[in-house]
Amino acid sequence: MGKIYTVILAAGISSRLGFNKLTLKIDGQTVIKKSIAPFVTGNVEKIIVVTGAEGDNIKKELEGFTLKFIENPYYMEGMSASIKAALPFISDADGVFFHLGDKPFVKQETIHLMLNSYINGGANMVVPVYKNVKGHPVLMCVNPYIEEMRLLKGDKGLREIIEKHLEDVLFVEGDEGNVFDIDNIEDVNILKERGYKIEEG
Repeated sequence: MGKIYTVILAAGISSRLGFNKLTLKIDGQTVIKKSIAPFVTGNVEKIIVVTGAEGDNIKKELEGFTLKFIENPYYMEGMSASIKAALPFISDADGVFFHLGDKPFVKQETIHLMLNSYINGGANMVVPVYKNVKGHPVLMCVNPYIEEMRLLKGDKGLREIIEKHLEDVLFVEGDEGNVFDIDNIEDVNILKERGYKIEEG
């Protein structure tokens, strides 16, 4: 299988919500902890968490996990800065999951599906899709795109690389957890309406 790493992007400032969404608790467990949990599997050799705003709080919430933390001092420049901060630590990987710290409902079954598809499908990237929407995580072979990744700017993340190289992408069937993130109070209210107990961290 080779070396499979995961990069969790957790450096944002939650500007649209007004408080740190990653330490929001859903049924007693923080968003960031729920987002990382599916990757804690024997198939993922290393999990790297890129922090920025409130990095100490994120580290405290993740005590007990075996993780590598990277601080992104340029987190105000957007998601691209966090991706670039991780690049020096993933160049030896055979495949890397990139996931967002505010997507807490990804299933471990989807991670296994993506891994199997990556290993057996011969594609450089695997992306889950739900109702024609591309979701997260993204699993990719980094080295063919590393120069393009170094040139990323703003908050676009890997989207423009995926769109530019669609012939390299294998799309697999995901579910709502691959596209649902927590960006604003409306998203929090949706969770409450669904019966989740929500507590500000």
